[in-house]
Amino acid sequence: MDAERDQTPNSEKILADLQDVYPKLSPQLRRAAHYLIDRPDEIAFTSMRQLAERADVQPATMVRLAQALGFDGYESLREPFRDALRRQPAGFGQRARKLLARTSRRRKGRALAQLANEMIAADRDNLSLSLEAIGSDELADAAGVLADARRIYVVGQRSLFPAAFYVHYACSMFREDMILMDGNGGTFADRLRGMTDADAMLVFSFEPYSRGAVEAAEFAATRGAAIVAVTDSLVSPLSSLTRHMLLVGTDTPALFKSVVPVLSIAQVLVAQILAQGGQAALSSVAESEEQLETFGAYWTEADRVVAPDDADDEAPDVREDAAPFAHKTEQRGP
Repeated sequence: MDAERDQTPNSEKILADLQDVYPKLSPQLRRAAHYLIDRPDEIAFTSMRQLAERADVQPATMVRLAQALGFDGYESLREPFRDALRRQPAGFGQRARKLLARTSRRRKGRALAQLANEMIAADRDNLSLSLEAIGSDELADAAGVLADARRIYVVGQRSLFPAAFYVHYACSMFREDMILMDGNGGTFADRLRGMTDADAMLVFSFEPYSRGAVEAAEFAATRGAAIVAVTDSLVSPLSSLTRHMLLVGTDTPALFKSVVPVLSIAQVLVAQILAQGGQAALSSVAESEEQLETFGAYWTEADRVVAPDDADDEAPDVREDAAPFAHKTEQRGP
């Protein structure tokens, strides 16, 4: 048994040790241990204070629990879980096989319905945990950094491009200094020219992390630009580049990681940037809407196609005009 325990990954060994010592712990330590055993995934990306609050114990209790397991502090206990997260396989092929196995059983319709229910439930949890982990103060601070910047560079590649596009599109209604890193014509790096410490970058990236997004953030860091990163892990390659890291949950039983939480965070950031722009920003929105109306950008009731039966009384009589055309059509026959 001991030999098997020694070969167990550190994070799993810690959980096993927690279960072993659980009966001997004080009520407060037992409450903390119970929470960690039930939610080991939160240990890697949640701060000690947040975990203590969720477990309804004092932060010092988490420290004492770590010491009861032989660690000198909570961070020492946490590191094996972060390491396990780094080594966790996340290949699309493996996720696809799991998804196929779920939905290829008998009564496929019921399996698909269950999958849909689980996906929606997972996103509800993702949204709740994400907003709780980030906190309203951090969201406001991140939006303030973006609002105060001379220019905002927005980066999101592959499945996260919709989030970047939304922020660029919405903010362009009231700011003229938005730069979307879309890479059209191979010009991705070109958009970074002229960046200074007066600028800011909003970057979206989840595992597997797109090389272009990470390299753009690294470049922004060398120029002293403020970086706001919306990502999925404390061990994300973006974590060392910014103090403004907004962690979002991405768990889902589907093939690709969920983008629902990141789109929600994108909407919140836009709303807060607009709010911090004050009356000037609202006036710009009104001007943008007027300009769009001038070009007829949106469908209106005047565009509605009237059904033939409803139009008989109002439509002009075109039978005489149509007759010559009909005559010519007949002449084209053999």
